Amino acid sequence: MTRSRNDFDQNRLDQFVQAGLLTRAEAAHATALKAGSREPLDIVLTRAGLVSESRIAALYAAEAGLEHAENLDDVSGLDSSLDLSDFNPDFLVTERVMPLGLRGDACVIGLVDPTNQGAVRGVSFVSGRQPAPVVLTQSLFSALCADWLNPGSDPDDDETDGELDISVDAERLRDLASAGPVVRRLDGLVARAAEARASDIHVEQQHREAQIRLRVDGVLKGHAAWPTSQALAVISRVKVLAELDIAERRRPQDGRFSMAVAGRTIDLRVSVIPGQYGESLVLRLLDPEASLREIESLSLSPPVRESVEAMLKLPHGLVLVTGPTGSGKTTSLYAFLRHLANGERKILTIEDPIEYRLSGVAQSQINPAIDLTFAKALRAFLRHDPDVVMVGEIRDAETARTAIQAAMTGHLVLSTLHTNDAPSAISRLQDMGVEDFLLAATLVGVVGQRLVRRTCADCKGAGCSHCDGTGYRGRLPVAEAFRVNESVRAAIRASEREEGLAPELARAGYKTMWQDGLALCEQGLTTRAELMRALEDTGQTEAGQSGV
Repeated sequence: MTRSRNDFDQNRLDQFVQAGLLTRAEAAHATALKAGSREPLDIVLTRAGLVSESRIAALYAAEAGLEHAENLDDVSGLDSSLDLSDFNPDFLVTERVMPLGLRGDACVIGLVDPTNQGAVRGVSFVSGRQPAPVVLTQSLFSALCADWLNPGSDPDDDETDGELDISVDAERLRDLASAGPVVRRLDGLVARAAEARASDIHVEQQHREAQIRLRVDGVLKGHAAWPTSQALAVISRVKVLAELDIAERRRPQDGRFSMAVAGRTIDLRVSVIPGQYGESLVLRLLDPEASLREIESLSLSPPVRESVEAMLKLPHGLVLVTGPTGSGKTTSLYAFLRHLANGERKILTIEDPIEYRLSGVAQSQINPAIDLTFAKALRAFLRHDPDVVMVGEIRDAETARTAIQAAMTGHLVLSTLHTNDAPSAISRLQDMGVEDFLLAATLVGVVGQRLVRRTCADCKGAGCSHCDGTGYRGRLPVAEAFRVNESVRAAIRASEREEGLAPELARAGYKTMWQDGLALCEQGLTTRAELMRALEDTGQTEAGQSGV
């Protein structure tokens, strides 16, 4: 079965190449991505930014001799007065098929993959009519799921417009949070956010209403405005799902829960904080299958990727990934761990929190309530015979010293630092009190990165419906990396800071993120304006010089 599915996907990739939608190299890249994912081929391609949804739908429709639609207005002669109550929602979501309405005596059936004739026959049987298939884009299908399978979840729906008394007791709040309109409102919001490829949902209490904003490709965008009562009810619902104290509104709270959205499971990290007008909520959407990637699928430039793979071949030492919050450090670290998890190594992690579950890796989470810190967990790890240790972040001197000790005693240690660029990691550790000779002996390499928005493949940056008029759709990294050779090691032992390290790094072949980004601009994958926005805090100039 798997071999047949793989052959089918490979045949489809060949068709994309023949149609001029993919190069052979891109098709090979897509094959590698598909091998590590259970998602359908079309979702793998669009998520990687290789082919747009509209082009996939057009190709699939042409192959099957069908019409295709990016919105319902594209479907001619459609009578949408069709009762969906007879159809099984789980079947529709799993098979990615949706009855759209009637056209004469036929039932118009939208589906993402026209080869799924079993799904067409199933819908036709339930409707009691002949099928009239239409190929849909994945985005349109997801929108239909959110609108039709979660009725009443529209942000403008006023089912919960009544005032919510937030002074009521916890049991009453819990009952309100479980009410049907509130459940549908949260489900609809998460579904729309996932459809828009949002990484975060912000529910921000204002004076008379709550503003809902989505972070898409790293940029916050307004989404809706809700009455205060509706927002408070949804926040209570989130607290219930995340097992937080529903009656506590004075202190920040954090948690997580999972939801099924469009046939896949989305993990949501929750942060609730008190504010002037009431609690504000941030939900971070984590799609395990989208974010658990191989090194090959990170879109790193060849020099950076070669440096990373060389670092990971070493039996011991300290490897760091640097950048601010939201720069993709965690995604890169997980890709490195997947590369190392070949069944021959004992790999332990200590994280805050555990974002994704990795097969073949023993993962732990810090717990301040019982004084389980990064440093204390790491010391315990050293007695557990690991080969590789991942520390989510080096935040303090104690963790830094313990990580150095682990690297010195025969372990490969991976971690992150919040610095503006890769060379700054050295001075940051020096400022934490790590002795120069220990740092020189253990540090084997540093990767610095940022995420830039990818130029929309449909409009090439002009702005269209697929990119919501922004000119960008998706993100990719700009990165820099250096390995510590003998000359760099000597400079570290001599207590050199960034200025003194710069000549040695240049001789070692170090290229800045700015230089890496310029190559992406030349390929049309991003723009100079986007590159400058992402790197404005690094001190790297248009001449490709770094602040080091």
